[in-house]
Amino acid sequence: MKNIFITLLTLSTLFCLPILSSAQEVSTPKLKYNDNQSKSFIGEDEFYSTLDKEIYQEYENAAFSLRQKIAFKDVPDSQYVFNVKTNHYREKMDLQNQTDIHPNRQVYFMASFYQTDKEEHHKFAVIDAETKELLLGGSSYHHYDNPYK
Repeated sequence: MKNIFITLLTLSTLFCLPILSSAQEVSTPKLKYNDNQSKSFIGEDEFYSTLDKEIYQEYENAAFSLRQKIAFKDVPDSQYVFNVKTNHYREKMDLQNQTDIHPNRQVYFMASFYQTDKEEHHKFAVIDAETKELLLGGSSYHHYDNPYK
């Protein structure tokens, strides 16, 4: 009897789902940056050479720099790789609040790392491939204690 009751309860929840009338619409957010994966853009090195240096410029004597043309959804992975290679451990970037950018939007991810005996500098930029607008960016500075001194 108990099994029959549970089965009936389960079936009733499946069949009693709300039905949207034609007057009700499911709203989807408007994207400012739509999917452009079918478009072709120049390579990351050529893009960097034409980029306005007010938007982004690598450190002059960078120990490591990274330039990639990727889909927007892959930005957290690229930033993670950059952080691992520069021994800069941070949480992986969360893009959940970036609701106006399609995940397949092509972007350029650029990052640069500079280190001296006493300090470390990290910076990155995510630039839209089509509009050349800065979408995300950041920098950090850390005091560095050289363990080999």
